[in-house]
Amino acid sequence: MDKRFKPDRTLALGRRMDMTGTARHELKFYISPSDAAILEKKLEYLLSYDEHGTDGVYHVKSLYFDDFYDQALSGKMEGDMKLPKFRVRIYNEDLSRKKLERKLKRGDMVFKTSFPISGEEYFRFRKHSECFSHVFPDLKGSFLRPRVIISYRRKAFVYEPGNVRITIDSQIRASINQNPCLYRPACMINLPAPENTVFEVKYTGLFPDHLRVIFQEVGYRRSISKYAAGRLAGIYR
Repeated sequence: MDKRFKPDRTLALGRRMDMTGTARHELKFYISPSDAAILEKKLEYLLSYDEHGTDGVYHVKSLYFDDFYDQALSGKMEGDMKLPKFRVRIYNEDLSRKKLERKLKRGDMVFKTSFPISGEEYFRFRKHSECFSHVFPDLKGSFLRPRVIISYRRKAFVYEPGNVRITIDSQIRASINQNPCLYRPACMINLPAPENTVFEVKYTGLFPDHLRVIFQEVGYRRSISKYAAGRLAGIYR
């Protein structure tokens, strides 16, 4: 390992008190832009806006990582999602507030852990992800590299009973640069339909019966991964 990037436990461990972890149900659907617009109007009468956005709307940008063999990607494509996905996420293009996130899916359950990182930590993780194995043990011996940036517009609604969160992600785009970086301009392409608009339902408690009608309006569930869709869009372009 490059001595300049010797593991520094004070960087991440100093923030472990700020680390957040959640386990929740996560259901995803592809939806047409026209149906998404109608659904947004209906949800505005039923639910509250997410307080972090303007009228529930904000912009999400994530840099995803994978290993040399692209095991996170191949696992998703083969339906064998044993490995977690790692990403650095920002909101509304604000690079001063970055989060390193680990996400693992088991059936409908998603386990996500995240904590804020500095610019120094961001570049450290890009070059030597294994330095964070004291925070995420499955990074031990792992050499992740940046693969793709995914960005999209998100409209988010919340319903406190059951800790329900419903989002509509649109204008989904993917980078096609090699070695993408959040601190550099990226060449982005729009994902093709139906991958360009996604409706998501997330909850930790019981899902309220009066909201179940939503599932009947959006069609069939799909195994959806913005990361996989973005990678494939770049490969086949």
